[in-house]
Order: sequence, then C-alpha cells, then structure tokens
Amino acid sequence: MLTTIPGTMLPFEEGLEQNAFAVLTPLLSVTRGLTLAQLSEVTGLQGSTVQNWVKRGWVANPKNRRYEERQVARVILINMLKSSLQLETIVSLMNYINGSVEDAADDIIPDRELFNMLCRIIVLEDAQHSFDRDALRQIIAQVTEEYEEPVAGAKDRLQKALEIMALAYLSGVVQRMAQDACTQIGI
Repeated sequence: MLTTIPGTMLPFEEGLEQNAFAVLTPLLSVTRGLTLAQLSEVTGLQGSTVQNWVKRGWVANPKNRRYEERQVARVILINMLKSSLQLETIVSLMNYINGSVEDAADDIIPDRELFNMLCRIIVLEDAQHSFDRDALRQIIAQVTEEYEEPVAGAKDRLQKALEIMALAYLSGVVQRMAQDACTQIGI
C-alpha cells in the first residue's frame, strides 16, 4: 500500500488514484511555480541534484527561478525511477516518450499525465500484489485505453515506456524491502 505519492515526500491519500499530481496543482497555481527549496521539500532531493539535472538538460530550465508543472512532473518522474534505473536510461526513456525537454511540441503526452498514468498503474498493481508481467500489461492497457494518439504509434510507445517505468518503480520497492529486511536482522 502506498504511503507517499511516488517520487515525492507527500502523503498518498485515498482519492488520489486517478490524479496524484492534483495535490501540487493548487500550490503551483498560487505560487506560479515552485522554488528550488520547495521542490526539494516536495521530492526529498537536494537542490544541487535538481540543479545538476537542469544543467545536464534532463529537466527544462526554471523560469524566473520557479519550476512550473512540466519541470516538477519531470523531476518527480526521474526521482521515482532513479533507485533502479541509471539516470541516463531514465532520460533516454523520457526522450523516447517526449523528445526534447525544452520543447513541449514534440510530446506525445504531458509529463503530468504520464506521471498520473504511472501512479494509476502502480496503485492497480499494488492492489493485485501479482508482480505478473502479463497482468501488468493488462493494467497498462486499461489505464491507456482512452489515450488519443497525437501521432501514429504513440500509444504503443507510451505503453512500452509505462511498462519499463512501472517495472523499474516496483523493482525499487522490492530493493527497499530487501534492505529493510537486512537492517532488521542487523546486516
């Protein structure tokens, strides 16, 4: 069972299954974006880590020192996958889905919606407790059922990327469970 929204330090509450990013929407609209300190507080990441990701071109540059919805979603997505995938692999995966980080015109899905879909998949997978790849693919098909392709082949790309992302996230969960078990016995 999820206790925090994946990739964040924010509590996961009932009702967020369909739109986990909704927790951040009011804050983003009132503040016109998050400061680096606020983004660090939300994600648990060091500010220098986020700045490094921006410097490397993995996250779009903040505007007026504020991270807008697109950048916040990208940081959260990278954060939720980094425990089990190399950062370069995550970035390649994000580019596979949405092309250039600075140009939203080539995106097949907004990062916010990608994050929400991934959270829905994780919640549904968590409810099944199956760790079955075919079941995971069925969940992904269900979650992407209403997705409308902006270009031919986009749905297939999205589903493949979501499968990798879900498997990576679940792998990170299992890794943390193993580490906790080791800690419990003093290893």
